Amino acid sequence: MLNALYEIGKLWIEKEDLDKINVLLDASKLAKRTKSVLVVELKEDKGNLEYAGVVERDYDSDDNPKYLYRGGSSRGTDITPSCLITDLGKTLPNKFFKWFINHESEDDFFKQINTCLIENQDIITKDIGEKFELLSEKVNVLLTIGFISLGGDLKFIGDYEAFRNVLISSATIKYYKKGSNKVKGDGVCFLCDEQKEVYGLVSNSIGFSFSTPDKPGNVPGLLVKDQWKQLPICGDCALYLEAGKKFVEKYLSFSEFGLTYYVIPNFLVNPRQGFDEIYKYLSREDEYLTYRADLVSREDKLAGIVDKLGNILEFKFLFYQSSNNAFDILAYVESVLPSWMREIYDNQLSISRLEFFNEENMKKVLGKDKEGDFVTISNLSNKFATVTNYNWYLSFLRDFFSSYSRTYYLGIVTDVMSEKKLDYGFLLTHFMNKIRENWRQGYGISVPVLKSFALILFFNNLDLLKGEKIMKINLEDSEELKSDSSIIDDFLDAPDKKAVFLLGDLTRKLTYKQYKELGSSPFINKLWGLSLDKNKIIKLYPMVFSKLREYDSAYPVLEENISANLMHAENNWKLSRDEISYYFVLGYTLAYAVNDKKEKDKENGEGE
Repeated sequence: MLNALYEIGKLWIEKEDLDKINVLLDASKLAKRTKSVLVVELKEDKGNLEYAGVVERDYDSDDNPKYLYRGGSSRGTDITPSCLITDLGKTLPNKFFKWFINHESEDDFFKQINTCLIENQDIITKDIGEKFELLSEKVNVLLTIGFISLGGDLKFIGDYEAFRNVLISSATIKYYKKGSNKVKGDGVCFLCDEQKEVYGLVSNSIGFSFSTPDKPGNVPGLLVKDQWKQLPICGDCALYLEAGKKFVEKYLSFSEFGLTYYVIPNFLVNPRQGFDEIYKYLSREDEYLTYRADLVSREDKLAGIVDKLGNILEFKFLFYQSSNNAFDILAYVESVLPSWMREIYDNQLSISRLEFFNEENMKKVLGKDKEGDFVTISNLSNKFATVTNYNWYLSFLRDFFSSYSRTYYLGIVTDVMSEKKLDYGFLLTHFMNKIRENWRQGYGISVPVLKSFALILFFNNLDLLKGEKIMKINLEDSEELKSDSSIIDDFLDAPDKKAVFLLGDLTRKLTYKQYKELGSSPFINKLWGLSLDKNKIIKLYPMVFSKLREYDSAYPVLEENISANLMHAENNWKLSRDEISYYFVLGYTLAYAVNDKKEKDKENGEGE
């Protein structure tokens, strides 16, 4: 991973001719949400500084080198005086004013500024507060300082070498200093393979901690100062690593459906040409997404890269969580080829186009007022990310696992990325837990049943289901995709599955008949909370049969099929409780797909 980030950083610096300052800035913390900058202006007058007021400026990323913003400790000042306002009562004394108090001894200019700020602290605090209250957006507001020259020009801290030196020295000292220990020495750099001064805390300083140097048992010779021997990285390569991480943060950082992750390209052949292609696409697409953020998923961007570059590279997926200055790596997938990602995208697109999930069937299953296919309808109820034909499996999967543990959810996602097999029984158990919960609480079960069925088809078609192979759907041409009835036939490959599914269909017909007659469906209280086994199924069938006759209804073809399959399955039941329950709710939900239109019309006529 470090080698891939190093390569990307080096190529990006060369591509955009970035200097050291540009690399060290925390531009990504400003880019997404910062709209306004408040500038405390000091005026130069005969060698002295006078307070001139506070002005508001629109934030422009091109001005980042002027502001020199780089975050520091959450409990202390940032690296430079520029800071993000979180709480005025804390940010002003603890970050802005405190910075100059801490640094006044380092430079006469800093001392002069601090003197002016102390003399005018009350009025500055008042003016900043008034300006802040007038802002329409008060999130991520940047506070900095500017200087009006005798000629009237406004300069910022980035125009002064003293401030730039502080940024460089303070940012890079983290490469080797831990408390009072200096973790550096002379050795061969892990990345460039050159003999020079190397540092031992570079990876830790940019957020990738592979060791804990404050614990002697984890370092060579039990000496913290010898930590550099484990992962020696020189200053130049440290800068490339910082640049690589910032490139990924800017272009290939994702947050959706409870997951935050980086996608790190690793070029297998001709890195420069590969980077030029990915840079050209990403920089153009990033500008496009800026204006279409409400309409376009970032996952679509990744799909576009896959289409563009093919297998000249591989992707590394790093899943993490961060808070304040803590960065925890939750999972890491080492090597994912674009061809596999293309399969993941294509399968989602193909399955979303099946008749099961089109608008016509959604009106039958979810209600006549529904508009759009199942993915479109699912997107309307999702508040946190855009559900598309390229990422719906993440959204659907989260619905079944978020209440249990992120570990399960993340584990399945990383298994999919790694092409590892998934336990079919484990998935069904969690699908049924959610479905039963909805049933108990009086919510509809159609949505979780449809989502779970889409996931089963998806995992099956990627050949990821351990011990279970249902079918293979044609992906070449959407017009050649199997029909609903054909897929159901493949899915129900044993008499016990068919019997349970068809009984679910018949039970749905009964509850619908009751609702039309009574305005309610009391029979649902006899379904054991959807915790069904073989004995309950055998007991349930005559109950449904008899109750239908009370309403002068019969479905001879369907009833005959149930009886025949129950008889064939009598001595060969292989289904678990969750499997039986799942096939039942599937039939209960997808009743319209059991027979083709001609047979269905005929059966409906018989049932009147």
